[in-house]
Amino acid sequence: MRRDYAKTLGCAALLFAFNAYITPLLFRTAYTNEMGSIDAAFIGLARYASQHWNDMGWFPLWYGGVPYADSYPPLLHWVSGLVVTLAGVSPGLAYHFVTAMIYCLGPVTLFWMAWRLSGKRECALVAGFGYSLISPTLLLAASARVDADGFWGPRRLVTLVVWGEGPHQASMCLLALAIGLLHVALEKRKPWYWVAATLSIAAVPLSNWLGGMALAICVVAYLFAGLPAGRKPGSTLLCTGALGVYAYAIAVPWLSPATVAVIRANAPRVADNFRADWTQRKFAIAVAAAFLLAAWAMARWNIPRYTRFACLASLVLASSTLGRLWFRLSLLPQPDRYALEMDMFLWVAVVFAAWPLVRGLMAWWRNRLPPMIPLPHGRGSDAKSGSGNAGLSAATVREWLRPRGPALAIVLVLAVACMPIVRHQRRLARWVARPIDIHITIEYKTAKWLDAHMPGARVFAPGTIGFWLNAFSDAPQLTGGFDNGIRNPTVPDVIFHVYAGDDRQFMVNLLRAYGCDAMIGGGADSAEFYHPISHPEKLRGLTELWRDGGDAIYDIPRRSRSLAHVMRPDDLVRHPLSSHGFTALDPYLAALDNPLYPAAGFRWRAASAATVTADLQPDQILSVQIAWDKGWNASVDGRPVAISRDELGQMVVEPKCGGRCTVELKYDGGTEGFYARAVNRLALAGGGCWILVAILWRKRSGLTKTN
Repeated sequence: MRRDYAKTLGCAALLFAFNAYITPLLFRTAYTNEMGSIDAAFIGLARYASQHWNDMGWFPLWYGGVPYADSYPPLLHWVSGLVVTLAGVSPGLAYHFVTAMIYCLGPVTLFWMAWRLSGKRECALVAGFGYSLISPTLLLAASARVDADGFWGPRRLVTLVVWGEGPHQASMCLLALAIGLLHVALEKRKPWYWVAATLSIAAVPLSNWLGGMALAICVVAYLFAGLPAGRKPGSTLLCTGALGVYAYAIAVPWLSPATVAVIRANAPRVADNFRADWTQRKFAIAVAAAFLLAAWAMARWNIPRYTRFACLASLVLASSTLGRLWFRLSLLPQPDRYALEMDMFLWVAVVFAAWPLVRGLMAWWRNRLPPMIPLPHGRGSDAKSGSGNAGLSAATVREWLRPRGPALAIVLVLAVACMPIVRHQRRLARWVARPIDIHITIEYKTAKWLDAHMPGARVFAPGTIGFWLNAFSDAPQLTGGFDNGIRNPTVPDVIFHVYAGDDRQFMVNLLRAYGCDAMIGGGADSAEFYHPISHPEKLRGLTELWRDGGDAIYDIPRRSRSLAHVMRPDDLVRHPLSSHGFTALDPYLAALDNPLYPAAGFRWRAASAATVTADLQPDQILSVQIAWDKGWNASVDGRPVAISRDELGQMVVEPKCGGRCTVELKYDGGTEGFYARAVNRLALAGGGCWILVAILWRKRSGLTKTN
């Protein structure tokens, strides 16, 4: 058994070293030249996590504020933040080191999953090397080859660094681990395996939403493949369902029903206005029918169960990816992003399907071999002299090589053929991960200027400036890095108007209404990557606070720089801007500028708590320019006061007090947040107790048998 474990560990180490050889630069690069990558937002989240371990309820830096769970599935950012905290390195270096590890571990977990399912270590190792080196997507879709440098480019690395798919690849690495541990748990049925499988299943959606969907697809494929062999299907289905419920209980504080609803509401808009129309439904029905037919046919033909699983998972993932790339059909939102999962499971399916042919070829070769001719005395197996020992070694080697000739020849040919691919990918990896002096970039300069001259002021930061802002600064912004998590449904329209609108005054009015003190912008000569402002001429006439080349920070005039404002209920926006146009803002803007209303002081006490102080009359209210959520509570001297949402999606507080009043705002997630945290703690405690009781019972049973 030790020898078996050593072989498996050796294969895993070989795969890891091979991938590390291809991309060594990423392990030690803090900031790459790919400034347009969404990596920037994830580096900012890692930085935030390293500074706020004790307060992760509300995330005030993006979109006027969102619940922390809506900022992004947090697992990768926690790991990166932990590296920042423990190692004292920059968030960029921590993030790239962690994602480089994930890049190298992805083929390792794929190898382990394939080995656990099939029991064939060599087969799993080939799948791991194939997945490491060649992307089937590049062979099947011309559009995918554009940014991956041809048929043999390092697509996984390009998507990781250029497109910022670190969380997605983390979820894929964990997906293979989750399927492998699920298989082990269903086979061995021990408490520690159940808990390990549950934690790995929960970790996948806690890394990335697409990975969570891919996991669901793979679990369905696993069940329809009839795995594990020898277990009753009903029992397997029941145990798998129980594990899924248990995993959700662990993950529920960060995947609550409210968060799922927000992601579901935003996903169609983010995914090129995806809609489940009749064409999409027909495509989904066709894929489902093909899936069921394939499952039935492979069972009838007695295809090995592990091969069935890989083929069924590949069928759905390939339908999603190639349906989009070939026919512009969408099975799921953002279907082409499942190309990474398709690559993984296609390799497993192809190797599993081809392996019997390889074994048959080796068996045919052994049957054709002539008998081994005995060696002369002194060179055979009974030799005692030094020359005899040398002869014994040579004979043993020859005897070992003879039946394995075809396999070794195939390995040698493939190794020689892959050498140019390895050199090509290693050269491209050095180019993709080349470092940059971050201090000379416009993204870094604007962040540091805001920290120095406008600390705590909310800004509108376009494109990559918004992506990178919170990697270097605590400046809150109306934009952000994860549009799927926007809690205030009016914010996307505001961002769209700033980007695409040509009316300067309405743009300024919108930014004032949402508490912005400044905006960043530039024209065709901007150093920002995407240039999202389509009418930069509307920026002329705004007061410049700072300029660097084609980019400037502009002042947004406001009577009070606070996020809280005293007014009367009639001053609030009463109608949606989408239906009533520019004039709907007029009463609210007039109230913001009214000198008869006293100024209100606003101060963040923590990420999830703030204090508002003002001289109020009983009939006056507070408009707080923070995204409303039912998890916010307000109180005056310990007395709960009403808090609601206005048509701008921001908070309205009714203190109902006279004179100098202090309103305490606190975000606790509300009733849903309370129960989610309780369920999470009970699930974790229950799993720990289950393992402890099982260990104690096992020891007691062992003592009883001994006595």
